[in-house]
Amino acid sequence: MEKRVKRRWGLTALFWRYLLTTGTVMVLLAALWWGALTGLMRCGFVFSASTAATGLEVVVPALENGSLAPEQLPYYYRWAVFDENGELLRSAGMDERRLGYACQALAGDVRPKGIFYSQYHRVVWLPDGTACVLQYDYSMPYGTEELQRRLPEFQTCATILLLAFWSITGALMTHHFAGLLRRDAALLTGAARTITERRLDVPFASRARVREFDETLQAMETLRGSLAASLEEQWAMEQQRGLELAALTHDLKTPLSVISGNAELLAEDSLTAAQRESADAILRGALRLEDYIARLRQMAYPGAQEQDSEESVEMRQLVSGWQSMGRGLCAAKGIALHCGDAPEGVAIVRRVSLDRAVENLVDNAVRYTPVHGEIFLSICATKDHQTIGVEDSGPGFSAEALAKGEQAFFTSDASRSGNGHLGLGLYYTAQVARCHGGQLRLSNTDRGGRAELVLPV
Repeated sequence: MEKRVKRRWGLTALFWRYLLTTGTVMVLLAALWWGALTGLMRCGFVFSASTAATGLEVVVPALENGSLAPEQLPYYYRWAVFDENGELLRSAGMDERRLGYACQALAGDVRPKGIFYSQYHRVVWLPDGTACVLQYDYSMPYGTEELQRRLPEFQTCATILLLAFWSITGALMTHHFAGLLRRDAALLTGAARTITERRLDVPFASRARVREFDETLQAMETLRGSLAASLEEQWAMEQQRGLELAALTHDLKTPLSVISGNAELLAEDSLTAAQRESADAILRGALRLEDYIARLRQMAYPGAQEQDSEESVEMRQLVSGWQSMGRGLCAAKGIALHCGDAPEGVAIVRRVSLDRAVENLVDNAVRYTPVHGEIFLSICATKDHQTIGVEDSGPGFSAEALAKGEQAFFTSDASRSGNGHLGLGLYYTAQVARCHGGQLRLSNTDRGGRAELVLPV
């Protein structure tokens, strides 16, 4: 059986659906409320709001001819009796404010008084010459005087009850429709978080109920698929490049061994000064080629540095080793190495890889620092990061080098070109930084170029 596809609403349609549904439910509640009110009036529990006004046709003639005394008036009337001089003789159901209204009515001001329930007045002259001021309103009285006296005012309670039902209905409907939007928004948030965390192997299974949200979710699904395909393609290219580099280094290893061995044999013979210089040049070139092949092998196996297990090392011990290594690299050009104080504490690092990365930074700085120049090695620690900075006094990085310096084989920076520069040092250092969960930063200062290894604590 084919699965039924849920209908997806547009935002405008959803808004109108909310208004119409809420309005319809409120109209039904009002109809039920009115039906209940009508039923209570029919059973005599309450009277209609016009009961007091229509009853005047009976009580006024009765008061005027003396067949009805004020004390015999129905309980839903309030009254006050005044003499010929306007002095109050007696009253019933009147407080000071209502007596003030009655006095104004006796003086001829019979306009309705009050705000919520306007008080209406009727002046009736009794047979004994006194005046009886009747006061009434258009509220619904209870069916008996006992209920009128003991229960709260009915019409206000009924109105509050209707408003309460309307408020509850509005809150429930709003909660329901807002829940639809919250659910769809949660889907979008989850999709964005999935892409941010690079969990691209699983497609988004859920669909949004709101059409615009669903279209956005489908666009994000397309983006996820594209990113997954791109990363997979990139991974395949990395694997292919690794295989090619591995094959290259393997093919170079044998002839390089032959060259090195023969050069060493030549160096042991009796040679002229020119011949010995040539043999030494061959050996130096072979050593450089061996270093080149070693770096190519690191690129062929980018996870090789991960085999270097983590260990706890005193920061002072690390920095001391870097100082010794740096002075050895700087000695050939008479460069002064200035090293900052080592921070206190223990660092958990892949020591072999990190030492090699710092050596690459110092070697890179030595390469572009003039003879008798200066190099500054600094180590700064915060609660979140440790920053290892190497700053030289050379020409600095060009804009292109700042953007591409971490790329393998990048050597196109004319301002920092030099013999034997393979373009792999910063690439390897960046790989080590990422292996530690950090990053490599390149910048320029007033002195020259600066490279920073930023590692999380």
